[in-house]
Amino acid sequence: MRDRGLTVARGVLRVGNGINWLLGIATLAALLVSFPLGDRLAAHLVAKYPHGDIAGTIAVVRVIGLLAIVAAVAAHQIFTRLLAIVATVDAGDPFIIDNAARLRRIGWALLSLQMLNLAAGAIIVLLDRMGVDHPTWAPGLTGWIAVVMVFALARVFQVGAAMRDDLAMTV
Repeated sequence: MRDRGLTVARGVLRVGNGINWLLGIATLAALLVSFPLGDRLAAHLVAKYPHGDIAGTIAVVRVIGLLAIVAAVAAHQIFTRLLAIVATVDAGDPFIIDNAARLRRIGWALLSLQMLNLAAGAIIVLLDRMGVDHPTWAPGLTGWIAVVMVFALARVFQVGAAMRDDLAMTV
């Protein structure tokens, strides 16, 4: 009998990855469309910010789009690695060296998301100086804690898998 929690986790991860792909593709499409429709975008911005740096604002918006695509790639890494880990749990053998590598990969993806978050903070400061409307931003500690935690868990899995393999050799 399959574990209901794992079934739910697998479904949430698949749906999350699907939404991530849709948003990533939509962001890429918007970024690509921003070039041929640059004049219309500029006209809209001139109407809203008549004395603003329109070319600079458009460049910043495009950079935000690029960073969002990078974030989608990182999120995909997290979703797919977690799905692979869930599959090993479902198979009854999660403490394997491959899961340690998957957790390290998740750690790097989480770290890249934290770095992107810092870049978003810098962009918010830039937009504020340009006089352009923007969302608020505040640095968060929980993401950094997650990075450290996942790298620590990767090491735990690596040591645990090695110990299990050593024990199997002695029996």
